[in-house]
Amino acid sequence: MLFLKGGIRMEMIKERTLQGELVAIRRHLHQNPEVGMELPATKKFVWDKLVEYGYEPQACGSMGITCTVGQGEKVFLLRGDMDALPLVEDTDLPFRSENGAMHACGHDMHTTMLLGAAKLLKAQEADLTGVVKLLFQPGEEILQEAKDCLADGLLENPKVDAGAMMHVFPFKGQPVNKIFTAPAGTFMASADWYEIKVEGVGSHGSMPEYSIDPINVATKIYDALQTLSAREISSAERFVLTIGEFVGGTPGSSNVIPNSAYMKGTLRTLKEDVRQQIKKRMVEISEAIGQAFGAKVSVDFTNGCCSNEIDPTVTEIVKERLAQVFPEDQAPETIVAPPLMGSEDFGEISHQIPTTTLLITAADTELMLHNPKIVLDENIMELGAKVYVEAALAYLERN
Repeated sequence: MLFLKGGIRMEMIKERTLQGELVAIRRHLHQNPEVGMELPATKKFVWDKLVEYGYEPQACGSMGITCTVGQGEKVFLLRGDMDALPLVEDTDLPFRSENGAMHACGHDMHTTMLLGAAKLLKAQEADLTGVVKLLFQPGEEILQEAKDCLADGLLENPKVDAGAMMHVFPFKGQPVNKIFTAPAGTFMASADWYEIKVEGVGSHGSMPEYSIDPINVATKIYDALQTLSAREISSAERFVLTIGEFVGGTPGSSNVIPNSAYMKGTLRTLKEDVRQQIKKRMVEISEAIGQAFGAKVSVDFTNGCCSNEIDPTVTEIVKERLAQVFPEDQAPETIVAPPLMGSEDFGEISHQIPTTTLLITAADTELMLHNPKIVLDENIMELGAKVYVEAALAYLERN
């Protein structure tokens, strides 16, 4: 029975032991990570599991998977990301990856938890008061697939009303299995990846007067971009402009002025108008400096995503339900912190429908996600599946 009155449904969910099955799934995914948009083995594994659970999965975007369960007018979306990172794993886990990639951001756990939620929801489909749409998404780390899925009609057929994502994370000093909700408003920054190319004229290192030195021009651009925070954008606005890659010349050719140089980096902002203002000024400053020194400069924004916005109504509905269902030591707390400058491509979805973000502590460690030594606690697998379920039911039963 469904928890429409009196708390019966949750008791029945607790009687279903998923933990062993979910641990096995998670270990398989962890040991066989795939990166970016091309996740053929992961997609097949998830697809086959969904068929086993009684679903009719559909392709979405480049390599995403969607399926639905339930019936009714209201539709709630649950998203789980599937892609790994290009990291060499450095743990002692018996199921560690050995293919040069690693699930160092917990996406293997998100996928597994969403599969667990799929199984739980299917078992009670006849009692659902609405539709739950599940999205298994690749390409989150490269900030791409959410856009592709949206373009492919993710929020249509059936029309999605609201949604949620979940993320596991390490938290020093907090017990594993603790549930958090994100604060209303902007929770995570937008992201833009960019490349600045400088085309000059190469020459012998002893005759720079015959060159247009692209390294000289690039360093001028580098310095000038730092003034955006110091002199152009209000100090009240938080943003990050980082150049993480600067390449000019060829190793072993220290007596050669190269023809070209380039810089790559990331821009993170919390407000869309600030984001667009900085991008505009990056182009203007870079091109003007190039013109002043006779070089050709181009600025390309290669990829990015919107900020992750948290809807207060959806969040309160979900938080209230989780507080009723889970023990007091797991009852959700709202994160008290300024917006994160990290990014999440679920932000693209959050700009189309009201959404919330849920978090579960998965390690009491000072190591951060994306660290090749990070080990996350798989004992949270069943909890995560149930949190997904409760988030969806909370919204559907209130609407």
